[in-house]
Amino acid sequence: MVHVTPMHASPQRSEFVRLWMLHGQRIYAYLLTLASNRADADEIYQDVGMTLWEKFDQFTPGTNFQAWARRVALNKVRSFRRLRHHQTILCSPEFLDAVNQTIVEDADLLDAQYQVWTDCLNKLPARQKDLIECRYRPGTTPKNLAQQTGRSLDAIYQALSRIHRALFECVRKATLGEGIS
Repeated sequence: MVHVTPMHASPQRSEFVRLWMLHGQRIYAYLLTLASNRADADEIYQDVGMTLWEKFDQFTPGTNFQAWARRVALNKVRSFRRLRHHQTILCSPEFLDAVNQTIVEDADLLDAQYQVWTDCLNKLPARQKDLIECRYRPGTTPKNLAQQTGRSLDAIYQALSRIHRALFECVRKATLGEGIS
């Protein structure tokens, strides 16, 4: 049986939660780029969160939490792939390392692009934002979205198309205005 020592200090626990809330989505997105599928990414993400929690006393405050979490995540992906060696692996370890290196090198750019996209998403009217968020929940299709909302499938496709165009234009204008590319 593995004994996990809980973090007793409330400030340490609060700091972990703050950092995980701030960076957790980016770590999940990172895992999606490295994992073969969403189910594997979900499983690895849970393992990464637990490992970061258990080892948070090893994290040096004031350093880059996201970089530390990405290192842990990459190691978890490698371990996961070794344990699942009997399954078909879609990419080599060298490819995995190359993707990781690109992400590390472009982290600031990717963070800026993510922030622009988030800002544009938040500018959508509530109804459009809800529709686009519902559409991209795992397992949701335009057909069952039409059924859930009582709209025709054609109306759903048209609405999603308008929302995608609005998001594209918002991101394009923001990135041109801020020099992000």
